[in-house]
Amino acid sequence: MKAKIITAALLSAFFINAASAEPAAVVGHVGTKYTSDYDRRGQLLSAEAIQAQVGFNVGVGSFDVFGDFHTNQATDTDTDTNELTVGVGGGLFEDKLNAYIGVYNTESSGSSSDLEAFAMVQIDTLLAPTVSVYRDTDDSLYTFEGQLSHTFDLQVADLKIGGIYGNTETSATIDNTYTGAVASLSKTFDALNVYTDVAVSDNDTRDNETIWGVGLNLKF
Repeated sequence: MKAKIITAALLSAFFINAASAEPAAVVGHVGTKYTSDYDRRGQLLSAEAIQAQVGFNVGVGSFDVFGDFHTNQATDTDTDTNELTVGVGGGLFEDKLNAYIGVYNTESSGSSSDLEAFAMVQIDTLLAPTVSVYRDTDDSLYTFEGQLSHTFDLQVADLKIGGIYGNTETSATIDNTYTGAVASLSKTFDALNVYTDVAVSDNDTRDNETIWGVGLNLKF
């Protein structure tokens, strides 16, 4: 309940401040994907699954209001999950050093809502190093992530490779360290992007897992 109240207050304040501004364009996206496993912050939430996602982003000045609905439908006996996220964010710098901060609330099926504040810093240079920090405001739990990535133009398609190192607190006394590497091959046709990816995911509580998938995204 606390998370819902705080998020509603933030969104109300945003829209009150933005009411006098010129209307901003709304950018939306919808997509679907088959994945061999559902991995989030190093945790395998399900095995083989079909996923679908729809979201929006609207910007007014330096602020963004964004929302996203994501569903993961397992093809075996694993529990299906639905996640609804709504948040507000804004950029601080737009040069070689880019920063973005915000807050969002996620409602997940079978669990309580989570309100997280986040901050991300990215350096506009080779491998685009990015550091992100997330804080669960209800339970005071932190997640830290560092990422590197690079995209190669292969003419017929784009090849993106990346690596991630993170640590997430699942309780006041337990935390997990996770690493991963991913390669994604994608092709864009106007507003439609078709892709396939393969990743290696590791967590200090389990063995390495190879994850692959194929999907598409449409922007509108």
